[in-house]
Amino acid sequence: MIEILKTPSQIVQNKITLWLNHLLVLYTFLISINNNAKSSLFFVILVLFLYRRDYIKYTKEVFSNKIVQACLLFYAINAFGMLYTDNIEYGNDHMDRVKYLLFPLIFLSFLDIRFVKRIIAACILGMFVSISFSYLVHLGIFPYELSIGKYEIWKTFAYSPAPFLSHGEHGVGIALVIAFLFYYILNIKDNFVWNKVIATSMILIALINMSFIASRTGYMTLIGVIVITVLLTYKENIKYLVISLFLFFIACFLLYSFSTTVNLRVDRAIDNFEKGMTSKKFYENGSTAQRIGLTLYSMEVIKENPIFGVGTGDHMDELRKRIPEEEKRLREISKPHNLYVQIPMQIGIFGSLSFIYLIYIIYSYKNTTREKKDILIIMTTAVLVFMAGGMLYGTFELPLFMVIITAMIATKTQNIEVKPIDRYLMLKYLGWIVLFLIIGITR
Repeated sequence: MIEILKTPSQIVQNKITLWLNHLLVLYTFLISINNNAKSSLFFVILVLFLYRRDYIKYTKEVFSNKIVQACLLFYAINAFGMLYTDNIEYGNDHMDRVKYLLFPLIFLSFLDIRFVKRIIAACILGMFVSISFSYLVHLGIFPYELSIGKYEIWKTFAYSPAPFLSHGEHGVGIALVIAFLFYYILNIKDNFVWNKVIATSMILIALINMSFIASRTGYMTLIGVIVITVLLTYKENIKYLVISLFLFFIACFLLYSFSTTVNLRVDRAIDNFEKGMTSKKFYENGSTAQRIGLTLYSMEVIKENPIFGVGTGDHMDELRKRIPEEEKRLREISKPHNLYVQIPMQIGIFGSLSFIYLIYIIYSYKNTTREKKDILIIMTTAVLVFMAGGMLYGTFELPLFMVIITAMIATKTQNIEVKPIDRYLMLKYLGWIVLFLIIGITR
């Protein structure tokens, strides 16, 4: 027991640091595949982080990072909101969701910049596994529901086959992958022409997948990230900027014109909006009208509790009190589906300002390379778009946001030997992925 409690030697600490980097790559891959597997893997990361000891040595520099400080501040204000909330159960659930804001503090303590490319690759490959299974379900090769004994593998729907994620998360994931690949094609110069060909092919495959995924939040995120990618690339060349944006909007029009799923979802959203605003009957006019109604009633909660909000767990209870009897079915909806009203409802102007500060710090961050800064901007822009659809505090969006942020602001080269990726390492990665998927599915 005494030996276990002793601080490991520097050699052992370095080995643990190497393992932690490999595990973070696998963690990033699993974000798009299975939440339980991802959580189980993080538990191993946390155990190794704690066993490595020397916390002050490894985290001292991390605490000085302004993005980490901003994440901790936003988390702390959410935690402060627990002091005056009545719905403790909902509040605890929310705090469990925002815990990912603390993860950069851990990840930066061991992340080696030589693993950054692997993390981005793992993000793209993990999402492409999800895309591949979406195709297999869509084509009828795999069923819409799959279980092994009593263990459910996935359950999805014919109108929007996304086996591993909700269709909204899947759409957002597609948009981000397309943006990362598009940025690579336009901005990263290398001598491997086939890499650009493969990246272009992957974009086309992802776009086709988007055409049969019913995710309006995904569509909006795609528009946002592609526009910002083009602006970042051609901000000093107006000619290419205008041509690129024109071609992109032509592509969007074609996608709308020839994809039945996209056409129906967009037209339905417009119809829901018009009927909801005209009749003021939000519930009966579809999901878009419902979200508008919830936003309008949320504004009443904000006006009455502008400074500190109503507490981390009470916002839906207070929102339901403002919904009139004739719209009482809106009370059945579990969240306001708009983070721009949820944050001030929960933690007021102080919480909103702390979130704005986090976004400002990310956009103005300078201690990184131009390419990494651009990825930070693309990722953060995506967050600002899908927040309008109520998405951030999920097991996909916020973990991915925090991992990408961590990778883009990492600056250290750790005292570890990093071997190039070969067949043997890929087999080891695959073995660990299978192991954690088994653990995740059977939890």
